[in-house]
Amino acid sequence: MPQRKFFWAALSLTTVVMVMLIHGLGGNPFNDAAASEDKSRDHGRATTQGKAAPGFRQAGVCARCHVVSVLEWSISAHVTAETDCQKCHGPSQGHVANERNEVKPDRLPRGAAIAKQVCSTCHETGCPESLQVQNCQQCHHVHALVHPTESPDKKGSRLETLVARWQEFEQRVGIGEKHVKRRDWEAAQAEFRTALELIPGNHLARRRLKMCVRRLNPHLAGFEAIDEHVELETGLPHEVNVVDLGTSMILVPPGEFDMGSDAWPSSRPVHTVRVEAFYLGKHEVTQGLWKMVMSENPSAHEGKHFPGAERLPVERVSWNDCQQFLSRLNERVAGGGFRLPTEAEWEYACWAGRQGSEILADTQDSEPALRLRAWYRQNSLRSANSHEEFAEIDAFAPRKVGSLQPNRWGLHDMQGNVAEWCSSLFRPYLYDAADGRELLSIQGSRVLRGGGFADTAASLHPAARHAERSHRRFRWNGMRLARNVPSLSVVNEKRIQLHP
Repeated sequence: MPQRKFFWAALSLTTVVMVMLIHGLGGNPFNDAAASEDKSRDHGRATTQGKAAPGFRQAGVCARCHVVSVLEWSISAHVTAETDCQKCHGPSQGHVANERNEVKPDRLPRGAAIAKQVCSTCHETGCPESLQVQNCQQCHHVHALVHPTESPDKKGSRLETLVARWQEFEQRVGIGEKHVKRRDWEAAQAEFRTALELIPGNHLARRRLKMCVRRLNPHLAGFEAIDEHVELETGLPHEVNVVDLGTSMILVPPGEFDMGSDAWPSSRPVHTVRVEAFYLGKHEVTQGLWKMVMSENPSAHEGKHFPGAERLPVERVSWNDCQQFLSRLNERVAGGGFRLPTEAEWEYACWAGRQGSEILADTQDSEPALRLRAWYRQNSLRSANSHEEFAEIDAFAPRKVGSLQPNRWGLHDMQGNVAEWCSSLFRPYLYDAADGRELLSIQGSRVLRGGGFADTAASLHPAARHAERSHRRFRWNGMRLARNVPSLSVVNEKRIQLHP
């Protein structure tokens, strides 16, 4: 009998024996495992009364019904790797299907979808041998996860080869990081490239290799680096000047944050959003910059009553006006790419890596701290002698940009002074940039963030959302520039090109 047929025949025989064991002993040990599941939430260590195989105990409640699948899985290398049923199918918490306490999995991919939804969560580079992500079931049984034409004994050698490759990969990355600390970009680039050849597609090696390429190709079209301060996650300068315009932009590093707040219905629910690196204006766009680009100044706060108005933020501009300004700016500056920030980018930059309890934007105790960085109703009266409890908006005015303290990332006036237009349509959360809300061609109300010089402290909260029709102009609405970082397109793992 061929080796493959012998293996599956033996597996079938073992299945029969295990079924007899389960149902022949006094009580079903896997029912006991299931009973303890909700209390312990530990599927892999459920206590049993019968003499069940270790694989069954590790499978927990799943082994109660899926005997054959668990037996197949229990002979695979994934058991040694401590991968259990829940790693692929989810914890099944709260998904009891019927009165028999049968548990429905959270994830049940089928066919070719298994490779994308399950296998690739661990094997991000694809098959350890072919390095391709296709239909894994062409070579592997969906639960046994062994090659159908080979003995299970051979799986150990494949695992050893993969482990050795990962060990060399980690060694190369470690050497590369040492070169980064010494700012030896060429040597670091060589190590990260070798690491990427060992594990093609690895996100860490790709990101570090791109960083080295940026350091070896420091020119940024339309930008001039202010100093030697470089952000080592991306390899980009922290602060830059826009050529010929005299305005600065700050690199906002990539990361995740919890967007939204339970304080306002429109800001619910709080949810995690990933933001990629981008440049954001150090200050709000000033009247001087607007006039330089547009040859006119629409602002209400200018003239003889507002000396030095060229350093005041531009206001009384609509969202549509901002798009015209950006269009002309992109024609003027090499590389272009200037835009409004998305509301996710804006909120992320306003938090500047802090948690909600650290921002102190909307409580009475926080107002002394807020006054140090924001112009709003409590400190923006035009006349210091006015003590009226209520004043019309003419009694307040914006102030020169950058005259108060910046946030942790060096951004001034993110709260107060003027509310800032974002690119986003005002739509319910969850925020999803791919759902059409960032399309500039769609009509609808657009988001404003940060509050203005006549607003209360609560309106300045980083998560507070406001909206206005895109054609309307008010004296408390302005803008701040955003720009994508120069993108790196991978042609192949040995050649990475820089694009503006």
